[in-house]
Amino acid sequence: MQITPVTKDLAEKSLPVITAAFATAAHSDGNEAELVAKLRQSKTYRPEYDAVAVSDDGRVLGYAMLSLAQVVAADGQQWPIWVLAPVAVLPTEQKRGLGTALIMYLEAMAFGDGIRAISVLGDPAYYGRFGFVPASQYRITAPFTVADENFMVRELQAGGLAQVQGVLRYDPAFGIN
Repeated sequence: MQITPVTKDLAEKSLPVITAAFATAAHSDGNEAELVAKLRQSKTYRPEYDAVAVSDDGRVLGYAMLSLAQVVAADGQQWPIWVLAPVAVLPTEQKRGLGTALIMYLEAMAFGDGIRAISVLGDPAYYGRFGFVPASQYRITAPFTVADENFMVRELQAGGLAQVQGVLRYDPAFGIN
């Protein structure tokens, strides 16, 4: 298995994987693959942050993406951060470390790019293992109602969020700002 940025062929193959991974998820709206297709058309899309886990025989087994967002303060000041979404692994391949490998790959890619942090909406027991903590600890809020423990961030640079505060504004593809 290898993790690699998507190619045109792998991009198409990733969409059914995303759909299958979220088919029985408790907190899914069923539109995750459609979201990825929209994010790939975004003006801020970065293909190097669009990753797949591929088996030795060329099958896509998992998927993860970072998309650019902004934390916007009340005075209009903005700070770019990444949003990790979605992370998807075929149900038959779950619990084998593919999601972890995809997240670690994207974090390593993003570490040196100057962006301060990564945000995620998800299970704190899972994402906490990667250093994600409630965004409220950094005075960052979601643009929608969500349980505090599920809206999380992880600094990529020590102290990178020290002066950051405001509302996270997702890429317009998310349709939630």
